[in-house]
Amino acid sequence: MYSRREVKKNAKIDGKKNFPDRDDPNFSPFELEVMAMARKTARQATAKCAPKLEVLNGKHKPMLKDYERISKDYDNHAAKIGRSEPSVELSRGKYYALMFLFVLSEIPMNSLAFSVFGESQIFTWIMAVGVAVAIPWIAHAMGILLKRGSDPWWKNAIGIGVLLVLTVGGLIAIGYVRVQYLGDLSTTGAIGSFGSSKFIGAAFVGLNLVILAAAALCSYFAHDKDSMLQHLHRRTNKLNKNMRALEAKYKKLSANKKQEIERIKQRVQEVIAYYRKVNHRVRLDHSKPKSFEREHDLGPEFEEEDERTKMETMTTRMRAVPSKASS
Repeated sequence: MYSRREVKKNAKIDGKKNFPDRDDPNFSPFELEVMAMARKTARQATAKCAPKLEVLNGKHKPMLKDYERISKDYDNHAAKIGRSEPSVELSRGKYYALMFLFVLSEIPMNSLAFSVFGESQIFTWIMAVGVAVAIPWIAHAMGILLKRGSDPWWKNAIGIGVLLVLTVGGLIAIGYVRVQYLGDLSTTGAIGSFGSSKFIGAAFVGLNLVILAAAALCSYFAHDKDSMLQHLHRRTNKLNKNMRALEAKYKKLSANKKQEIERIKQRVQEVIAYYRKVNHRVRLDHSKPKSFEREHDLGPEFEEEDERTKMETMTTRMRAVPSKASS
């Protein structure tokens, strides 16, 4: 775009020649050149933004299809069971945080037991972490089985019983190993006596069982009785969140592009207005050309959004999904 000095120079040259003519409705070559430069700059700004908008739109379209399909299933299933919201007392984030804390609390207790095998520290910690993860995971399954039940009831009861027997048996075995290890420590004077090592070992088993019960309760309160309702609720919330994020990015890029176009328009208006002012002042006949009464326009291509990159949900009302988290 021309500088103010260059605009003034061209305006004086044309004005002293009484150009453009007073009765000529056509724009002067200088004004046409300024508009050509402005359109070129506007196209560059549009071309820079268009690929990013197309990428966002390309990501959004399949999400929208999935959202519409899953929302339809959600509505049908909600109508079938007579409710549309999962009944959970513990949010998904809190549930995962608590489970992680349970795993962390299990690791030091189990590492103490596995030290009796005399393996290197890394293998001891691997075994300890394995058991520490397994216990909350078993509790996770038990909580779901307790919450959702079955018909007949004894099917889930068998599963819960098997998990409980295996877990308690494993914890007792680990406790026995831990007692042996503590007994060895008692001979070195690390603890008071072998009798106290049995008490400490039993206390550790009790702590393991408390963690198991607490994790099972967390799982129970973090899940709904209807697994399909909870799954559809989580999927629609996730898709809704992702689409809203894409739409926000799209709107921001679109707004930046429009601001750049508006900046170019404003600059063009300033240049043309200054050119006409100087031209009119220095004209020998002091007349105002008819072309000065006409306004310039960048063109419709910069006024409307490109249909290729237009995001569908900008004009589509999305189904409102409550944001209550669920596992």
